[in-house]
Amino acid sequence: MIEVRAISKSFGDNKVLTDISMTIEDGEVVGIIGPSGSGKSTLLRSINFLEPPDTGDILINGELAYRDAARRELSKSNIALTRSRVGMVFQHFYLFPHMTVLENVCSGPRFVSKVAKTEYEERANALLDRVGLAEKRHQYPEQLSGGQQQRVAIARSLAMEPAAMLFDEPTSALDPELVGEVLSVMRKLVDDGMTMAIVTHEMGFVRQVADRVIFMDEGRIVEEGTPDEIFNNPQHERTRAFLSAILSHTERTEPAPEPHPTEVISSLPIVLP
Repeated sequence: MIEVRAISKSFGDNKVLTDISMTIEDGEVVGIIGPSGSGKSTLLRSINFLEPPDTGDILINGELAYRDAARRELSKSNIALTRSRVGMVFQHFYLFPHMTVLENVCSGPRFVSKVAKTEYEERANALLDRVGLAEKRHQYPEQLSGGQQQRVAIARSLAMEPAAMLFDEPTSALDPELVGEVLSVMRKLVDDGMTMAIVTHEMGFVRQVADRVIFMDEGRIVEEGTPDEIFNNPQHERTRAFLSAILSHTERTEPAPEPHPTEVISSLPIVLP
């Protein structure tokens, strides 16, 4: 579905990504973990071309994305159309405050896809029902909780009918009691077979839903493998140190909650060698 070929990215003298190559297969869920500043978010933003890489290529379904065969950047309209195939949800919700919930979800198809109003409104209503917010369609973002706003942001991305979804720390700006409702929506997408890349510190969630986990540090991919390989038998010392610190912090600050049958919990134990 998505192929990243040797991309690098610098901001001035700060090299954020160094020769990153990875793939995300159709229907695969890839968890991307690592310390703050390791380049995880920049990697997702590069895949979505919000941060065009300095070198390397992004391919979607085997085709060069965002650039032509001569590696020249496509027009803004063509980039927007290509970008619509890969939805992205951010740490902050970026909803339009002057638009209702329904209008926010309709905004992408209305301005990019140019489909009929009846068609995109019907899909938007169905998506709001899917994320449990049908009754909020005529309210404004300021009337919603953070978790509800993030669910609207997910519905807005899905309204473009993307082939894949990128999640950049989607729960990190939420109060702890609101995290579960967003992870629950994401879990439904996993169950539906959506291709996904998830940057998150919710280790339990990654361990539960990911097919593959990538650990990044200092702008490089240090290690990747199945959740069992990464969490139970990491091969690199830097991976072990990171997971040990995360587990230690969780044990100090968050007692393990009792599992709830209808929610995705994010505090599953991590066993290190």
